[in-house]
Amino acid sequence: MSSLHFPGATDPVAPPIARQAVQWWIELRSSEFDSARRALWERWRAADPAHEAAWQRIESVGGRLAEIPSPLARAALTAAPESMQRRRGMQLLTALVVGGGGALVASQSTAWHAWNADHVAAVGERPALALPDGGRVVLNSGSAINLRFDAERRVLQLVRGEILVQTAPDARQRPFLVQTGAGSVRAIGTRFTVRLRDDAAVEVGVLQGAVELRPVDAPAALRVLQAGEAGRFTRARTGNATPLDADASAWADGMLVVSHMRLDDFLAELGRHRQGRLGCDPAIAGLQVSGAYPLADTDRVLAALTSALPVEVHTYTRFWVSVKPRRARG
Repeated sequence: MSSLHFPGATDPVAPPIARQAVQWWIELRSSEFDSARRALWERWRAADPAHEAAWQRIESVGGRLAEIPSPLARAALTAAPESMQRRRGMQLLTALVVGGGGALVASQSTAWHAWNADHVAAVGERPALALPDGGRVVLNSGSAINLRFDAERRVLQLVRGEILVQTAPDARQRPFLVQTGAGSVRAIGTRFTVRLRDDAAVEVGVLQGAVELRPVDAPAALRVLQAGEAGRFTRARTGNATPLDADASAWADGMLVVSHMRLDDFLAELGRHRQGRLGCDPAIAGLQVSGAYPLADTDRVLAALTSALPVEVHTYTRFWVSVKPRRARG
């Protein structure tokens, strides 16, 4: 019989599972954590070796809270559930669980940098910000950016997530750049979206004007995208331009608009806009979803799915929801 491997000091934990572990850790310390919730927590730990691994990690992290900023650590446990202080504290704990090895490793992780960014959108929020030059940026749920405007350049660093940028004319003719770990996107009088993917690739969609993609390790692989085009690049290469999805920026208006999207992909997108785990049973992953869905009420969206598809929603806690095949009525 093989033994389970739990992460050591430097082994990574997947961010979605880390967030679940943090949420369970906080719930466990709540006065409302009764025997029914304890049973659900135990089921979650037993459901996947990765869950137990994440739990072992957060138990270790929980014993080292003195290493992280104490007001934020306390906020994760004591602040109001919907408060910014609570969300920031949870983000910090998640960064520690993901990175492992204490605050030193976590401070080098993407999650830490996102928590420490100039502007952070909490899960479920899509704030619009005015830029110093008169432009505008909208952050998608769970995104983070830094602003680095100086006398020579206008730089927006995308640390995590997705943004919609509307540039403005600049009297000093300074270039406008969106910088990512994979390279830069230079605006040419434009409105465009930029999204960081989990595989470190960057996706760009141009709504107006044009942009220039430049991978950091292959600057000669530069590619220009025109309005109505989308592109993808990594540190070493750029992909071919493709037609832009007409609804690519609908999220900025609080809508998720899809056409014949796989159910598992749809739930992954919807899950970006709600706290906790939103799972999909593999047996129904290939079902097709089409329509326009309001992101302000993801529970309502899930209820709508049960009317349109042969599925049902299982809610274990407010942080753990799964969509499964509809059971036959006896």
